[in-house]
Amino acid sequence: MPPDANPMWNEVFFFPLRLPPICDEIQLAILSGSKVLGTATLHLSQISSAGAELEEGTPGFLPCFGPSFLPFYGPRPDPARTPSTNTGVAYRGRVLLELSTHMGTPDGRQRDTITPEDIARVQRHLPRRRFGLCGVFYSATMVPAGPELLRFELSLGNYGDAGDVTCKPAASVTPHGCPLFDGNRYHYLPWYGDKPVAAVTSSWEDAGHRWDTLNLLRAVCRRLVSTHG
Repeated sequence: MPPDANPMWNEVFFFPLRLPPICDEIQLAILSGSKVLGTATLHLSQISSAGAELEEGTPGFLPCFGPSFLPFYGPRPDPARTPSTNTGVAYRGRVLLELSTHMGTPDGRQRDTITPEDIARVQRHLPRRRFGLCGVFYSATMVPAGPELLRFELSLGNYGDAGDVTCKPAASVTPHGCPLFDGNRYHYLPWYGDKPVAAVTSSWEDAGHRWDTLNLLRAVCRRLVSTHG
């Protein structure tokens, strides 16, 4: 949806799926015309379960996902290189996605629009919070030989990416360093007593209601194990 940097499709797609499936992957791609900007993959084995009903065990569940953000990654564009020599993978965006499976005969629909009520229901659960990430680099060894200076970058999505202009600059990269030969077969960066530090401040949706519950359950499990162990 050019030229919008934050498009909202608000669409639902229907596609038939036979169970058990022949393949394990559902691949999604963000396109600009015929150019692939980024891809993401959902593995059916990770979002569904056959269960153990025959052995009277845990019941299974059909493929389901979200609603949650799914990150997309694609090739990192480099103006100094030709398209055939671009290397590296970069974060290209994310999509708020929900996948659900329903039994029955397909009615022939391929796509539809999401109702405003469903859109408002999801938006209420997306309050934003600021997060900070700090990384200390202690050593860099087994570096390949080469005449170019090296530096490391710490990023969360677009935040901290020195080549991205949509976010404010951050102290997310280490100083350039010249690799030294270790006397054997590799090179290393001579940081010695000066360890570089990188920091990134970012803003994301508050998913505390998810990890708070998980952390509480894990704490209870550890307490029970230590008490009755």
